[in-house]
Amino acid sequence: MFNIILNHVQTQMSSNLHLKISGLMGSTSLACWIVLLMPQLIEQWRLKSAEGIAIGFISIWFLGDFFNLIGALWAHLLPEVIFLAIWFCIADFLMIFSYFYYTRIYKKKSPHHKKHHSHHHSHLEGEREFIDVNESTPLSSTESSHSRRRRSSTLTDIAMEPQYHSIFVKYILPIIFVISCGTIGFLLSNPNNSENQPVDDLPIENPIKLGPQIMGYLSAFLYLGARIPQILQNYKKKSVFGLSLLFFLFSTLGNLTYALQILFFRFDKQYILLNLSWLLGSLGTIFEDSIIFIQFYMYRDNVVSNDDVDEEGR
Repeated sequence: MFNIILNHVQTQMSSNLHLKISGLMGSTSLACWIVLLMPQLIEQWRLKSAEGIAIGFISIWFLGDFFNLIGALWAHLLPEVIFLAIWFCIADFLMIFSYFYYTRIYKKKSPHHKKHHSHHHSHLEGEREFIDVNESTPLSSTESSHSRRRRSSTLTDIAMEPQYHSIFVKYILPIIFVISCGTIGFLLSNPNNSENQPVDDLPIENPIKLGPQIMGYLSAFLYLGARIPQILQNYKKKSVFGLSLLFFLFSTLGNLTYALQILFFRFDKQYILLNLSWLLGSLGTIFEDSIIFIQFYMYRDNVVSNDDVDEEGR
């Protein structure tokens, strides 16, 4: 009798642990999605250019988010899920607007676009010179050329001149911040509604319906296809100039924690099938993002832009 009670308590604790891990992963994923597009929008604002992003990438991604919103509404998901789907569409619209503004309107408004573009090329060349300063360089000359640009570590300074900051400040610190926000959000939430109920006993409120499933698989297909234009553009230009690495880091972290949220919540066949489209979309996107990470490494020293490609073509 004691062993039966002990096994029941252990099962209950294990189930509650799974729920807590799932909740933590979901909260972290939510924090990633909220700030996902911010690094790329800031990069385009900083460079006054959207040459790095492929229009096919953000257009197909917008369609994926649109069908995701339809599926969420159709399946009568939680208001938080619907709100997040709406935010995705709004953020995608901002990205598309930014692209057309800097590739169409800004070029016409700014007659010195080419000069401005050349300035950014020399700016990136200066970045490499800054990184490659050797020990024989006099300290006084180094300070005279760069000290004015490194006086502060404010968010504006980091956003406008990221080349003068360390990898920790540019990438690791923002990721730690997002994970911390997700953790705090989870701790401030109220998990009591499901904490005392074993995972295997939690009912699936909505059975598998054909309509939302079609929207889910269509959305996953579009998410997977969205990266292809970006990968091809990077390969053609042999450059990732204008792309934000932090944007893809947030994407990978968000998709990973989203998949773990599903897998830790339940393990039965019906629940996995219900969420299979979202799992395939998340895990497949992580694989494609890994290709883009390789391109960041391969083309890290190249600053070729679309203007350069057009000029070479002429």
